[in-house]
Amino acid sequence: MSGYREDHPLTVPQVLAWNVGPAREVASIVKRVATEIDSEITESGRKVELSYEYFYGKSGDSVRVRGAQDTKDGLGTADIYEEMSTMIGSVCDTIDGKIGEIRGWLREVEDSDWDLFCRPDGEVLSHKSNWETMKEHWWSPGTAVAMKEFEEFRLTQAIRQALTRIQEADLTGSENLGRLLEKLADSVKQGLAGTPTDPNLAKILADYQTKTSDAKPTIWPTDGPLLDIIRTAIPDFKATLMTEEEARALEDLYSKKGVFALKDFFDITSQAEEEAKTRYPDSFLDGHGDAFRHTYWNALMTQKFGAEWTETYTTSHEKIGGNPPHREAMDLYNNEQGRKLGVANPDASPAELAQKVKEQIDNGQAIVLGTGTQSRPQITWSNTVNESQTGQPAGVDIPLTGK
Repeated sequence: MSGYREDHPLTVPQVLAWNVGPAREVASIVKRVATEIDSEITESGRKVELSYEYFYGKSGDSVRVRGAQDTKDGLGTADIYEEMSTMIGSVCDTIDGKIGEIRGWLREVEDSDWDLFCRPDGEVLSHKSNWETMKEHWWSPGTAVAMKEFEEFRLTQAIRQALTRIQEADLTGSENLGRLLEKLADSVKQGLAGTPTDPNLAKILADYQTKTSDAKPTIWPTDGPLLDIIRTAIPDFKATLMTEEEARALEDLYSKKGVFALKDFFDITSQAEEEAKTRYPDSFLDGHGDAFRHTYWNALMTQKFGAEWTETYTTSHEKIGGNPPHREAMDLYNNEQGRKLGVANPDASPAELAQKVKEQIDNGQAIVLGTGTQSRPQITWSNTVNESQTGQPAGVDIPLTGK
């Protein structure tokens, strides 16, 4: 639940108000910076290579070996910047193209002979009822109604499909940009992430990392029978961006326990979020509330689905690209504490379980992200900082190598 991805459907007014110009400007800046880095790294690397003229012996050789590695890492970083620029531009092109398509469909709505209008969710309807249409086209009323309804259906499908493609481009584009950061050299990642001075916390930071999914992220479930079945149990269910491993775990749960097990899963997720917000309204993101949410979520799911499936799913959830390492360590560690609680208290009521989670947080048995006066977030024990000293600073998304 690293900022759980609630992918609410986009609306027509929302996307028509979008301006991708600033994103294109970012792509341009990133491309320029990539060129500057490449130039500076190449020149500094050349100077280090020539240092044998005045820097002899083992020390000089060591510097040149290190310089060669730094040059390689630096040029690799420049290449990643180039890829980011290209990817941002591609996403902008897709979004702009689909917004253009929607504008075209809306012109058809306005020019239609059937007095049509478009709702914010993309549904196209007529201001006139079928009865009014039949009266106006008395010479062929059935054909007129059929033509009107077909036009409503055709334009609705076209506009909603464009909205879906825009949302997919937005969500998967963000995920893929995060995955580019996974390609940074380990030396770059470690230098930017920072390490806690507490050796126990440093070990947790290193150990509680998971490998990013090799597969592309997916909107789950895709339109089809499974989505229709889920909506029989959860009428307002919306498809969500997931790692392939997450989707596979949920499909496994469905195949073994049925659709109402999926309903239980989403109910438990909501229950954990609401309880965390109630108890810790000021530190829901990456603070004590987030620690409570993850621990309680895993404890409840362990009671319901067992520790093995719960670990499979919750670890899969952290396999998103560019997951900040301190957040990832915090989530995986607190998930584990929750599973232990669930195993140790299989018959505890939700209220009893929530109290046990709170006690763990009060006793410093959970991990939070402490900011304080630091420029970088650091994992720390839950009883060493208060809620106002927790949270995830913006822009810190450099991952560590997963295990």
